[in-house]
Amino acid sequence: MAIKLKHRVKKDPAETTRYLIIGALVAVAFFGAYRFAEASKAGADPTAAVLASSAAAPGPSTSGAAGSGASGGSAATLQGGVQKISVDASQGSYKPSVIQLKAGVPAEITFSQASGCMGTVQSSDLGFQEDLSSGPKTVKIKALQPGTYGFACGMNMVQGQVVVQ
Repeated sequence: MAIKLKHRVKKDPAETTRYLIIGALVAVAFFGAYRFAEASKAGADPTAAVLASSAAAPGPSTSGAAGSGASGGSAATLQGGVQKISVDASQGSYKPSVIQLKAGVPAEITFSQASGCMGTVQSSDLGFQEDLSSGPKTVKIKALQPGTYGFACGMNMVQGQVVVQ
């Protein structure tokens, strides 16, 4: 049994283009607002997070070492020739989320116990992955060259930086 349509509605190409543009703008606004909210929650500069390119190449970057993230970071203390700092991961974000280190000096970062996706901290830039669900863990880092190195939770949703100058 075939059904015949008497009237066929033709869509105006301009109307289709208009809907595509509106959809793209809505998507950009949504993801921009999400990034802004996440950066605000993590204590980072939300404006920089929205403006930052999400397609940045992985690995250390020397261009942002003295940028907006470094000014809001916490510096490690030097103890016995090793830089040491503690990071609280228990409340769903890293505090501090930006760690400042001196170039050429080994470091130890102690992450607090955490759960959920925060129960894992990892960094492909620095070559570590630690389980924080059973207690705090100290990550030993060799002396680094100046640059910015990332770390994140197990789902890569909550992020932090190690800024070496």
